[in-house]
Amino acid sequence: MRFSPETNPIIEAHEPAASNAILATCDAVYLGNAVGVWIIVHEDYAVDATQLVMTLDEGATSAEAVAGTYAVTATWGGYKNITCQTSDAITALTAAATFTLDGETAGNNCLWMFYFPAAKLTNGRDWLHPLFADGNAGNIANVLFILDGFRYQQAAPPTAVA
Repeated sequence: MRFSPETNPIIEAHEPAASNAILATCDAVYLGNAVGVWIIVHEDYAVDATQLVMTLDEGATSAEAVAGTYAVTATWGGYKNITCQTSDAITALTAAATFTLDGETAGNNCLWMFYFPAAKLTNGRDWLHPLFADGNAGNIANVLFILDGFRYQQAAPPTAVA
């Protein structure tokens, strides 16, 4: 099997919460043993106001990434489905360093899927931290990481969050 928790660990980066409450409180993820990471943001977009804005920070340690010392300036892309409760149609997103997660119409469940290649990290920094701004108390969001091409040499995969 090509897709399994051994080669593609699925990690909860932030539990479901009001979207204006996740801000800088996601876990950082270690990409030193991975080709890249999918950052999946699911939002119950009940209120069409104050969209989430996502950027990334990097660091040599988890603490450094969470502190926000080094912003990722490289561009990266992904996909969105802003009507995922009724459709599986996705739209590609233009590569950027910042994304506004706009569900466009209140009352939809929205899914954003971003891929960040580990090769875009700079200066030996192996930790990545998604940072959110704004959001709305009436919307509920959660964040997942899915590591891509995860490599390890022991019986149990090592943890990738601190």
